[in-house]
Amino acid sequence: MLMLLSLDISAAQLLQGDPDETLHATASRAEPTLVRVESRHIARVYGAEGDFTAVPDSETGAAYIKPMADKSHISLFITDESKHTWKLLLSITDKPADTIIIKPKNKPGKAVEAGLDMERNRAIKHVILALESPQNSGMEARAVNRVVPLWNDVMFVLTSTLDGRYTGEKYRITNTSSQQLVIDERELYRAGVVAVSVEQPVLNPGEVSDVFIILENPHEQ
Repeated sequence: MLMLLSLDISAAQLLQGDPDETLHATASRAEPTLVRVESRHIARVYGAEGDFTAVPDSETGAAYIKPMADKSHISLFITDESKHTWKLLLSITDKPADTIIIKPKNKPGKAVEAGLDMERNRAIKHVILALESPQNSGMEARAVNRVVPLWNDVMFVLTSTLDGRYTGEKYRITNTSSQQLVIDERELYRAGVVAVSVEQPVLNPGEVSDVFIILENPHEQ
């Protein structure tokens, strides 16, 4: 489970979670938001091209993130100097900017298992990034554009797929109802699915979100 704590004294958002978890926070639309990983330096910030700008602070190891796209939510990946990667799902607001602090969980475990988990998580995140921005990934996604029956009052379209160590599927979901739609990632799991990422989990009527589903590829095992 993730923990989001508000630090009233420093006006910071403290996000605590494992590298394979999606962390939720808010970011200012008009001002740069400072993002840092506690006791570590940020090595890389990446995501969909055109959604945001990232300016590194070489002295502190932090980064300043500023939204560029006219979206209510953006997603990005933060990799630290130890090659741990977190996905941030940012809700864009008109409030003043504050600071986002990522605090890794301290959990005992076997070093070999931890290394394998990190490799697996990096591979999954690479597939998601390739589906988001195929021109920058070196991987080739195939266009599909096929409607898939899902729920009532929802348009669910499989837009592209990608094969490799993992199979990636990118969907475009549209709320065609007159009510707000809350997308529960657990409802999108099926046999073979190892990860689900929803760009915007809450959709008002007429709003659209990208959904990424990553599956084991039995031919690559």
